[in-house]
Amino acid sequence: MKLKKKYRLLLLSAIISVPLLLLAISVFMSIIYEVVFKTKNKGIPFHESFAYPTMLVVFCLSLLLLALLFSKSINALLNKINILNTTIRDLASDEKIPSTLEVTNNDEIGELIRSVNVLIERTTYRELEMKQQAEIQKELLNKLRHDINTPLTAIKLQLFYLEGQYTLSAPILDSLYQQIQYIADLTNEFNIQNTDTLESSYILNDEVNLNDLVETMLKKWSYLYSIHDIELIYQPVNKGLIWTSSELWIQRIFDNIFQNTLKHAKATKLEVSIENNVVILSDNGIGFDVNRKHEGLGLKIIEDITRILNINYTVQSNENGTIYRIQKPGK
Repeated sequence: MKLKKKYRLLLLSAIISVPLLLLAISVFMSIIYEVVFKTKNKGIPFHESFAYPTMLVVFCLSLLLLALLFSKSINALLNKINILNTTIRDLASDEKIPSTLEVTNNDEIGELIRSVNVLIERTTYRELEMKQQAEIQKELLNKLRHDINTPLTAIKLQLFYLEGQYTLSAPILDSLYQQIQYIADLTNEFNIQNTDTLESSYILNDEVNLNDLVETMLKKWSYLYSIHDIELIYQPVNKGLIWTSSELWIQRIFDNIFQNTLKHAKATKLEVSIENNVVILSDNGIGFDVNRKHEGLGLKIIEDITRILNINYTVQSNENGTIYRIQKPGK
């Protein structure tokens, strides 16, 4: 029920209930007085007896109870507004992104809560995407700096050796040392413009909890999937699955699968499960011919990453949907 209609009915009920309540209490009290107390009070009329002020007290108490009932509805609305206000302020701050709110009514406040939830999901997606890209860039940049500084250190040692073996002029050596230091300084200010190449990058392996990683990916993609009316289902049968691999590049595998399903599958559901040490992602889309060469880069990136990370990867697809299976050998 819409708020406008709801509070119109509330106002109408207040207008009707007050005179009806007064009439009902007066009739009820007068009947009780006539039946029980009038003969004992020597026939004193109702409006002159003790029953009349008693009726007024009961009527005031009833009005107070009625006001409390009506204010409860208003307080519920104010509480929802306060929750929305707090959530939006938390979302605008630099602290942790708030959780989505529960929608209990289909009125204007319910629609506003849905809009705030969409904003939260979109912000969560952007934050996770930016964090992932920043971590990838940081990893690659650190390895690139290391690779540049290592030969520069070797060159310095060779110059020191040549300085002791041969008679070299100090200006030449100073110039060479300055050029080496200049290159080292440049590496500290170097910004990677393209992090899409994996073959030339270094992979830092660590223990990766697949359940935590999948939950992060679902949280990241829930916004885009929700606005395209695609249902995300997660069934973590094996929550303790640990791989020794690169979390960043495994995320890239999932990112490309989620993106392929979103853009090309025309699916209404994507189900993710972890069972028997295998991560399975299946959709109910239109499928594709896995043997045909595709122009998109998504499947190629998945194949390249799984090959370099030594991860078993298979895909099955037909008109009923597509199933991706990802497994770490030996797990």
